[in-house]
Amino acid sequence: MISLTRYFLWFFFICFVFSCVCGVLAALLPTGMGAVLTAVPYLVAMIWVLLKFIKQQRRAPTQAERKKFTLGFSLIFWSYNFAFLMLGLFIFAQGDAEVWQNFMLYVQQLQFISMVVILILLIAIPLYVLTYWFYGKQAERMAAKMID
Repeated sequence: MISLTRYFLWFFFICFVFSCVCGVLAALLPTGMGAVLTAVPYLVAMIWVLLKFIKQQRRAPTQAERKKFTLGFSLIFWSYNFAFLMLGLFIFAQGDAEVWQNFMLYVQQLQFISMVVILILLIAIPLYVLTYWFYGKQAERMAAKMID
């Protein structure tokens, strides 16, 4: 099995760039419409990396690679989202100490934590399942068409 590190790095880079683009677009859209763009960076990066993998390896991912891609992409996506959430809080708390205090008050509320966990799961589970499916039979069909 080959090293998947460079594909994970590509995923992070593409996902980060498209997150920035979608963030700007979300700011320009009416309130509530920006949420539609939440999954776009993940989906674009996932498809881009699969195409890159198929072109370089001239095959679809194996079952083991498929599992690693699925778990790795999810961990990368949610880790960098959490890291930049904390960075944003830190930056805005520099100008206004109430930002951090309000965040800490919210974190102590069970309702808030429950809602955040539910919203994350509503996004994470479909993305995980979609990645697992897409890197299976769909990837095999794509590889067959691209290689022939």
